[in-house]
Amino acid sequence: MIDRTFADSDGKRWIVDYKTSGHEGAGLDAFLDRERARYAAQLERYARALGDEEQARLGLYFPLMSGWRDWRNGIDR
Repeated sequence: MIDRTFADSDGKRWIVDYKTSGHEGAGLDAFLDRERARYAAQLERYARALGDEEQARLGLYFPLMSGWRDWRNGIDR
């Protein structure tokens, strides 16, 4: 299930998945990078299902820790 999808002011499709997992201690950036790798295929499937595989921006948002990762077609921003 897609948590959030929208088109930005430039018309780019965004697909965002919210994650409520927590992380304690040091290494927040490394944790976010691992989660991005872990969920990349899932979000890329969502983009394919919406027919926007090559243009969609994909993002993971961790509201409990204000964490964010985004990419397009496996390429980090």
